[in-house]
Amino acid sequence: MGSGKTSTGRALAASLGWFFVDLDEEMERREQLPIRQLFRERGEPSFRAIEHSTLRECLLRSSSPTVLALGGGAYIERNNVELLHSRKVRTVFLETPVEEMLTRCGVKDVPDPKNPRPLAADSAEFRRLYEQRLPSYQAAHLTIDTSGKTVETIALEIAEELKLVARR
Repeated sequence: MGSGKTSTGRALAASLGWFFVDLDEEMERREQLPIRQLFRERGEPSFRAIEHSTLRECLLRSSSPTVLALGGGAYIERNNVELLHSRKVRTVFLETPVEEMLTRCGVKDVPDPKNPRPLAADSAEFRRLYEQRLPSYQAAHLTIDTSGKTVETIALEIAEELKLVARR
């Protein structure tokens, strides 16, 4: 959450001339509910099932080169990782300082029920969740340190590291 997945993904896709898909946006469109409401009303197990089926749909309909931004919890779910690997999707972890993510997500020291990110209730919970998820994130094909870099610089670094070429 707050690592810049969507902004960087959009910049990377634009620089390559590829399509861009944000999994959270796809889920909201499909379910016609904001992520926070979907999570709250259906619960995490149902949310994760919807996330997985939406990811499967996105991968099945991607016939052209596509940059896909996953939600913060998608890559920690084994079924999603297996699906991504089976489709030979190259994954990138945007390693971002926790303090920067806290600021971007608007996370406070006390719980904020209005925060649009369902698992970002407060800074202590955010940190605990990040530490819990970190080993999964580090299993990505590529890790990019985003500290002090612009979205465009990060996108360029990803393209160079993965040897990606703009489609003609």
